[in-house]
Parts: sequence; C-alpha cells; structure tokens
Amino acid sequence: MVAFAKQVSKLAVAAALAGSPAWAAGAGLPADLGERLARDYARPAAARMVDAATALDGALGGWCAQPGAAGAARVGKAFEQLALAWSGVEILRFGPLVQANRYERLAFWPDTRGVMPRQVQALIAAQDEALLAPGALAGRSVAVQGLPALEYVLYGEPALLEQRAAPGFAYACGYARAVAANVTAISRDVAQAWSAEGDFGRQFAHPQARNDLYRDPQEVAAEAMKALSTGLQFARDVKIVPVLGESAAAARPKRAAFWRSKLSTRLLAANVDGLKAFYLAGAYPLPAGDAWMDASVQGELASVAQTLRAVPVPLERALSDEDGRRLLTLASLTLKNAKAIVDQDLAPALGVMIGFNALDGD
Repeated sequence: MVAFAKQVSKLAVAAALAGSPAWAAGAGLPADLGERLARDYARPAAARMVDAATALDGALGGWCAQPGAAGAARVGKAFEQLALAWSGVEILRFGPLVQANRYERLAFWPDTRGVMPRQVQALIAAQDEALLAPGALAGRSVAVQGLPALEYVLYGEPALLEQRAAPGFAYACGYARAVAANVTAISRDVAQAWSAEGDFGRQFAHPQARNDLYRDPQEVAAEAMKALSTGLQFARDVKIVPVLGESAAAARPKRAAFWRSKLSTRLLAANVDGLKAFYLAGAYPLPAGDAWMDASVQGELASVAQTLRAVPVPLERALSDEDGRRLLTLASLTLKNAKAIVDQDLAPALGVMIGFNALDGD
C-alpha cells in the first residue's frame, strides 16, 4: 500500500491547453464544481462509513459480551456493510484520506509480504490488555489498525465468527472491537475534514485565489480527474490483474482484497459504482462535440460493475472456471478502456493533462 501511494504521488497532473483558450483557463468549468463533488459524493460517502463503522462497533460489543449464532450473523452483516462503505470512500485518495496515514491505517493493502497476519497473530498472542484501551491502537503499526486486520480476525485467524468457544476468544473479540472503534474514529476525522466546516472541505468546495489548497475550479477538476484515473488503474492493475494471472494455474486468489470474507468481487463492483457516482457528481460541462466522452465513461463503468457482479463466488472457483476468468478478463479490459478515455479524452477536454506513472505497464 505504501509503495502504491508513492507511485500515485508521482502521477503528473497539470492544467493543459485543450480545445480553446477559455477551456484551458478553466472558464468552462462551473464555479461550484468542488461543492458538487463534496456535497453529492464525498460527504455522503464519508458519512456512510462513519455510520457503518459505528454499527459494527455496536454489533461487536453485544456479541463479544454474549457470543451466539444470531450475534455472529449481525457482526458479519455489519462488517459487510462497512467494507461496502469503504469501497466508496477509498477512491478519494487525496486530501483527508491520505493525511496522517489514514488510508494505510484504514486499509493496509496490498500486503504481499504478509505483514498484517504476522503482526495480528503476535498481538493476540501477547494479550496486552492496555492495547484494548480507547485510542491505544492508533499508536501501533498501521497493519493492525484497519479493515484487513479486522477481516483477518473475524474470518481468518482465529476466525471468531466460527469459533466462539475457542480459547482466547475474549481477548481477540476485544481486539476486534478496538479495531472497529479505531476505524470509527478515523472515519469521523475524514468526514469532519470533508464537511463544510472543515478546512479542506471549505477550500475544495469554494476554491479561491487566497486558498492554500485549491485556488480555482481548474485545480479541483485536476484533483478529481487524477482520483478517477488512479481509481480505475488501481482497480485493474492491483485488484484484478495480479489475482487473475496468465492462466488458471497461475491465478492467485489470496492476492485479492477481502478474499477471506468472500467479498472480493462484490466490493470491487461497489468500488466501480463509486467511481461512476463520483464522476457523475461533477456534472462536467463538455465542449461541443465531446458529449460522447460522458456517455462512454458512464457506459464503461456500468459495464464493469455488471460484469463483476456476474463473476461466480467464491473467487477461487471463478479463477479456475473458464467463464469466471472470461468475466474477470473482460472487466480488466473495460477498466483499461475507461481509463484511456479519462486520460486521453475527458481530462484534456476539461483542461487537465494526466501524465504517465510507474504503474502504467503498457
């Protein structure tokens, strides 16, 4: 995750001459572009994550105190809702989400070296009660603070949802609660920063020459196009391609995000839905003759989400099945095409040029 963040930081985004001088200067962009993106997407997405994290914390509290099948089902459903909420927030990979290592603290992934499982296992084995105190987890490794660690405890080791009578259940469940509370606190910080009262939210929604962050709608458009492009690339190059492999024999289902909870493709579809909703929130005005771009971006993203929802579950079966691999390959190719339209057509039409970065393999 850290490596990818560094790669993303190299993504060159600058205002570029496109179409006419008026568009290049940002005169064709609406003054309320930032407000639209914040009001109609970022703020509701952040609020949903706060609500989902709070609900999971509450579900865990009741279940940890009195384990039972009904409580386990409620926890599983609450975790699913939180993961879905995160799928809509993670595309906002700028501003509040990347400050104070919030992205990594919420989702330390990909973790190709298995850092998270080792650290979580060691933490549970040590059974340090002080770590369960409110706020204590925030000072520890990012690998043990967020959703991947929570999924691991619930569905991996010790698989709390299936082993309610196992020795050490109480501490492991207390740790799960601490993670949920930590995710709630971070989510609230993100939501506050995006709010109309937050410094970031105010500057993004109302860019002005005297601002430190966003001085005009053109800079807002550049940030939004970068986020859209990066989200499309991350979905394809990090979430699908390494998992799919060159053949069924080379597939690596355990490289997928949220594979333990069997939510991988569902969350990826929700992620793509989020990218589409974020794009639509901008209601970008396009120069005459360029309306096809809007229809193409919307169509490609809708197609990707529909394709991903058709992939068989569990993912292991899909990766070994001819039809499952075909669907994942189609989703990958459609994402690549959508990114090409954004980078090569849509962004320049809005006066933004998106440069290459180290993730562009071809």
